[in-house]
Amino acid sequence: MSLSSHPIFVLAALGMVATLIMLVTVFRVRSRGLKVLLVLIGLATLSPAVLVLYAMHPEWVDARYRSYKAFYEGIQIGMTRAEVAELQTRFYPAGGPRRTPRIIMEDDKSLTFFMDPEQAAEPNCEGIFLAFANGKVKSKTYSPD
Repeated sequence: MSLSSHPIFVLAALGMVATLIMLVTVFRVRSRGLKVLLVLIGLATLSPAVLVLYAMHPEWVDARYRSYKAFYEGIQIGMTRAEVAELQTRFYPAGGPRRTPRIIMEDDKSLTFFMDPEQAAEPNCEGIFLAFANGKVKSKTYSPD
């Protein structure tokens, strides 16, 4: 199933269309009570789109994701393991507000981090996968939960 035809995306698009119709209708109605009702219905029909946006961009709301994605963005191709470790220390200082990502797998050719869910049960599989060649980062992959 393609992403564009998934029911939640269809529901979000229909909610946005319904909200637009409700808000346009507000300007055509004279009754104040009906205007308030239309605005409330418009906001309710917008909620699926808000949920989709939150699911696609959790870093807008959750600081754990912001820190983790900033750490990922800071990793550059060509960095050594020591530079990656120093970058991790910079984004996750000892005694800081965020817990350090867990290293799940480490060998000569790869290094895998999983975001620590801290007090929450989720996310538990948000991953950063680094591939190394000659001791330097050759590729990096971000895997959402």
